Order: sequence, then C-alpha cells, then structure tokens
Amino acid sequence: MLNALKSIVFIFFISVYLFSDDDRQNNNKSLAPGISNLNNTAMLTPPVIEIHHVGLNTIDTLPDYIPPYSEVLVDVVINGGIEDETIEPGGIVLNWQVNSLNANVYVSSMPLLFNLLYQNWHYIKRVDPYGNGTKIYWWVTALNVDGEMSSTEVDSFVIGTLAIDDDPLPKSFNITGNYPNPFNPVTNINFTVEYITEINLSIHAIDGRLVRRFLLNDLQPGNHSVSWDGKDQSLSQVPSGIYIYRLESESHTDTGKMTLIK
Repeated sequence: MLNALKSIVFIFFISVYLFSDDDRQNNNKSLAPGISNLNNTAMLTPPVIEIHHVGLNTIDTLPDYIPPYSEVLVDVVINGGIEDETIEPGGIVLNWQVNSLNANVYVSSMPLLFNLLYQNWHYIKRVDPYGNGTKIYWWVTALNVDGEMSSTEVDSFVIGTLAIDDDPLPKSFNITGNYPNPFNPVTNINFTVEYITEINLSIHAIDGRLVRRFLLNDLQPGNHSVSWDGKDQSLSQVPSGIYIYRLESESHTDTGKMTLIK
C-alpha cells in the first residue's frame, strides 16, 4: 500500500514538471529565437528634419536687415509633419551660439503646434533677442525614443547693422594696415570686424619676442584702430626696427608689418 502511494506521488510530480516544461517551450516559441520580445522590435530610424520657415514672424522670410533685439523664429517639420509618438518628449531642440562656433551652446526645446494652414504638425521656437551686430549660429537637433539623433547643418544670421550713409557692414575680419608706416613716434593699426567679438592684438620684435599686448573686448562690427607709441609692456621705449603685429579673434588671425624709425 505504501509503495503504491509513493508511485502515485512520483507520477504526479513528473506530470507537473512535463506540463511546465511544455509551457516554457511554447512561450519561447512565441518569441524571436533565443531573444525577448523587446529585442525583436525593429529599431527606429533617426528623425527626418525639414526646415519649414525662418523669419521674424510665421509668414515673412528672414529679411536682409534684422532689427536689433529681434526674436528670429525657426519652424521645422519632423517626419513629414505627422503627430509622431516615436519622438522623445522634448527631443526637438533649437541650438545656437553667439558670435563664434567656439562659444557656449544655448539650447531650447521646441514645442509642437498644429499648423491650420498646412494641416500638419510643426515645432516652433524663437532665438533669444540680441543687440546690433551680433552673429547667431543655429541648428536643430531631433531625438527619438530609441536614442537615434539627427541634426540640420549649422546656419547663421547677423542682427542689425552699423551702416552709415549706406556704408555696409564689413563682410569679414580684415587688417587694413597701419599708418603712418614707417612711423615715429606713433602709428595707428587699422582693422575691421564683421560681428561683435574680442580681439587680441600683440606686437612682436622681428625675432618673435613679444613686445606689447592689447586685449580689446566686445568690439562692435565696423572699422577700428589701435595706436601704438613704440613702447613695450613696461612702457619702456623700444629700439628702431621692424615689428610684426598680430590680430586674433575667436575665429580669425591676421598679421602685418611696420617699421619704427628714430
């Protein structure tokens, strides 16, 4: 009797094990071979960004003259303008830098809005306002829920103008020379800048030795001049000879040559 009872219990546990094993095998067959349902999901492609509009409002394009402290609007369409749940919340971002591609990057999430005219969804944001002559570099990045990111190319615009009597803003950083040259005792080093920037002006002897340095902060776009009186950093008079001056901004470097005579 005892042996029969043991046999019944043994058969019961064998049946339970076999049933559980079949159930596990059936569950595994419902998944991709050897991996989970999560891994079987297709990866998303990076979002497709289309620059729909850039301007001072939602209608007019960006004018040649952008008034100081204007808020430039950037309007983009993602993945054809559908209401796309694959986009990471807050994942469409307007990025910009002020006056240099080496400057700090400002970021601002672009809210999603429905465009009644085009009957699709747009992401719209305005760049912060800046003063006259400021150059803005900007681009848009887009991130989906899989962490795939895309980006537009960097574009730029300049706020305002310092034009007087139809004299346009300089188009580039440029040394226009020093006058007089040769000189005694003072010469003026003349140059132009295209946007607000910081300039490091250094004067060197012909052997490369540093003689004098001038640090010029927040220069406005336009023409500028720095006077040199033939003295070194300790304000001692330097001897006659050929001297090299070097102007450096965040993105440009230029040099010139001058002669001090006595």
